[in-house]
Amino acid sequence: MQKQTADQSRLNAVRNEILDIALHLDARESEKRRQRAAERALRARRGIEDHFEFRRLAAQFSEEEDRLRHFG
Repeated sequence: MQKQTADQSRLNAVRNEILDIALHLDARESEKRRQRAAERALRARRGIEDHFEFRRLAAQFSEEEDRLRHFG
């Protein structure tokens, strides 16, 4: 009976350790996914900002060309 209890205790300890490892791995993977999502969002935001900056500069350049054409 004691051997069975000791075996059960060891089995429970191994199960708990495996569960702890699995939870740790899952937490690390979740953090990696969160970081990748944040990086994608940052790249998208920068792309949008670059697009609007390009449009602003193109419009400014066009206005300057028109001004020079009209006033020499």
